[in-house]
Amino acid sequence: MIGSFRAAQVAQDQMKDPAASQQVRDDATIRYSRAVDQVIADLGTLSERQVLGRITLFLSKRER
Repeated sequence: MIGSFRAAQVAQDQMKDPAASQQVRDDATIRYSRAVDQVIADLGTLSERQVLGRITLFLSKRER
């Protein structure tokens, strides 16, 4: 998931680069969309496995 997140960040930067050609920005948009879709899928898997709940509990205990 971290790899997909980083890929989305790189693609987002390329999408917003005014010096990049339209083709480069279009390709970056496709890569961004795919990376974000993968992050959402990964979060869904973590949620189904109840990992997100455990992370939330862990973080709430650390804040006390």
